Amino acid sequence: MSLSDERFVGAIPPELFLDQFMKPFGDCASPPAVDFSKLASARTVQAISEALIRASEKHKICPALRLFITKVKKRNLEVQSSGRDGRRKDHENGAKPTLSGDKVELCPPLAGRRQIKPRRAAKARRNFTEYYDFATADLGFVILCSLDEDPFCDPKTALESDNGSPSCATHAPAGAGVPVPRHAPGELSNPTSEERCSFERDTPDAAAMRSRLEAYAGASFARQHRSFLFQIVIIGDQARFLRWDRSGCIVSSRFSVIHTPYLAAFLWRFNHMDSQQRGWDLTATLATRLEAKLFEDAVRSFLGPAKAPMGPSRTGREIPNADETLDSTNTYPTWKIRVTHEDTRESTDLVVRRPFAGHRAMFGRATRAYLAFDLASSRLVFLKDTWRVNDSRICPEFRTYQDLRSRDVPFIPYPMYGGDVQHPDGSVQETVGPSLAAEGSAWFRSAATLQHHVHHRLVQEIAYRLDSVRDERELMQAIHDALIALDRAHSELGLIHRDISALNIMLTSDGKCMLSDWDHAGMLDQRARGVGTFQFMSARLLISDSVEINEHVDDLESLFWVLFYISLIRFATPWDDMPLDVFHGSGSGGVAAGKNKRNHLYSSGIYKFRFRFQSEAFGTLIADLSKAWADYQLTIDTTSFHADDPPLAPEHLRKGELAKEPSFWIEKIASALRQYDAEKADAAARPPRYPPNFDPYTLLAQARLRPQDGPSAYDTAGERTGAKRKAPPTDKDGDALAVPHPPPEAADPPRRSKRLKILQGRVHGEPSRSRRVGDR
Repeated sequence: MSLSDERFVGAIPPELFLDQFMKPFGDCASPPAVDFSKLASARTVQAISEALIRASEKHKICPALRLFITKVKKRNLEVQSSGRDGRRKDHENGAKPTLSGDKVELCPPLAGRRQIKPRRAAKARRNFTEYYDFATADLGFVILCSLDEDPFCDPKTALESDNGSPSCATHAPAGAGVPVPRHAPGELSNPTSEERCSFERDTPDAAAMRSRLEAYAGASFARQHRSFLFQIVIIGDQARFLRWDRSGCIVSSRFSVIHTPYLAAFLWRFNHMDSQQRGWDLTATLATRLEAKLFEDAVRSFLGPAKAPMGPSRTGREIPNADETLDSTNTYPTWKIRVTHEDTRESTDLVVRRPFAGHRAMFGRATRAYLAFDLASSRLVFLKDTWRVNDSRICPEFRTYQDLRSRDVPFIPYPMYGGDVQHPDGSVQETVGPSLAAEGSAWFRSAATLQHHVHHRLVQEIAYRLDSVRDERELMQAIHDALIALDRAHSELGLIHRDISALNIMLTSDGKCMLSDWDHAGMLDQRARGVGTFQFMSARLLISDSVEINEHVDDLESLFWVLFYISLIRFATPWDDMPLDVFHGSGSGGVAAGKNKRNHLYSSGIYKFRFRFQSEAFGTLIADLSKAWADYQLTIDTTSFHADDPPLAPEHLRKGELAKEPSFWIEKIASALRQYDAEKADAAARPPRYPPNFDPYTLLAQARLRPQDGPSAYDTAGERTGAKRKAPPTDKDGDALAVPHPPPEAADPPRRSKRLKILQGRVHGEPSRSRRVGDR
């Protein structure tokens, strides 16, 4: 099953597709007649593409759109391996890949771009091939040579259901010459629930083709700023129309290119549409060379300290994948985005190129994180671009931040400006798939429940991930501050975060906590089920399998799992049974993952956490928190008790109630912070236990210059092997002379390993491990 499966909606009649998304206006109401008959004799992708271009240019159906066969530069060729979770790994390859397995090209074989000036007719034969450029690409064509490659199967019409045979060229063989009658949506048979799920053809080749279509659309959405995208699939002498947005893809039924005017009407109307009607986000325009240069200089200046080698010159924290912002592949254009403050309506221009983080899935929220250059203040800021779920139970994130600011909730990254993105005419950028699904049209077929999304942007100060903490104290302080933020938001506004994760607790450059990503937050009276990041969701929500509703205590438990996870990957001494499995294994299902977390808490007493970390105070805190959460799980775990079991002791019930109070956890961590400071102060008062530098060359030099009270380890080894000891040089009075030793780098390389073993054993007071010559 491909990444896009269950996101296709069809099969909408082509005339309804044109009227719904490409309404006629002005002179584009009646297109000229176009002869596409040569497509019937074309048998290859190249031949079909050239026949389509020649027919379009001959009849001047789209003079403002230049159609061309695409070719891709080696550095621009990107192959993606996709998975069902939306996480994909990008590879760079110098050779053009084949469409095998999960590898797909990101450039369609035939495309159309804006043509600024009408092209003059040339006597010489035009070269139909051009390099594909995401900055100007407007329309994509996918060319298939056989009807067997069609990834969709159209539902039968009412007439077909009565007669049992196809009555139009939509299902007739290519070149049959049968006219296609116009039919209204009401003429389609009323589909059953099984028929609604049968629109996507269930074959491996069809699934691969749908994945290929999604890759083309996803590449355009990732490199361009769009609200939707049109696509045309040519299948021999037949075709389909597609319209992509973040909720799903609306697909037309298949129609004959030769015997119907639909393709000519599409190209004619598309030619007369402006950029907004073609799907472009008009708040984003291509940046000038000067603006691009300012952006590049600011990013390089920002990356300098973070990329410096470890040492005094490295003063800043590092943002993972931040160097991707400059895009060494040259496939991401540089854009200037205008972000408007939702309240004041003041606009600010930002320059961006490639996001350094975010979801690459075509559908859903598609959150992208940018390093952006603010042209007004001449500094780098953080831009979050997302398509939020339009649900009455979820408040827009910018509005949530405004409410939090009005109540002075601390440790929150208040945005500088942002809000829902609007078109120049004032309409909000949103998806339309769910509205069509809600109409209950007879043609509607889909196995998915489409969600309504609205485009949303936020601009904040640059922050760093929680795993960039420098020591255990900074981690404990960040979790302590996040608890205070959750407590204040809940007590002041009745707000629940509902998406606590290791990526949502950020740090400033000086290590201060900022609890971010409130886009899933909701009030107590705006309940939602199954919300959160899987790895850090509470055991109760996972075991309930999205049946239980998020509570405030679930946020508190998620914070514990974040603390435990960062402590394991950053500060724990590795051991074989390190319990990282409680954060993974989503393929086994939420119920199994929740039981793993609960069982880990029940067995946490067998782990001696205080011996797994360098800081005893930190290890004690992890052990105490694990035990406290185990007591809480015991009070809510009804599956562990039988009817004849005695009731829980009052002590366990009291601990279960304490776990619901943020003040209980805040005081626990505050006490650990005090113990940690005392531990560090005590360690600073004691002399160092080991030399400050364990470099072997330093140890060797120290061993040579150290005065000897008795025979050295080297001399002892010589006596065991029977070697004669060379007398040290003396002066005329018989006193030993100081023999200069060469620097460590001048030591004899072949004998260095053996000498180091002997000398290090003498330095640390251990017996020599060198073997005797006679034992070899």
